[in-house]
Amino acid sequence: MKSFYLLCHGTTDKLGRKLREEEIRFLQWMYKRYTEEELEAESKQKENHLHTMNS
Repeated sequence: MKSFYLLCHGTTDKLGRKLREEEIRFLQWMYKRYTEEELEAESKQKENHLHTMNS
């Protein structure tokens, strides 16, 4: 996913207006969840790779 700045900027462009405070908070929450899930997936992938190499 893009940086948070680009996410907000792109959303602003698509809506054709400035984001409201609650919309910014929602995008912050969504971006945080996305990055947490991405890190978790990367960690699991590395763990599986190491397990495969050690088998």
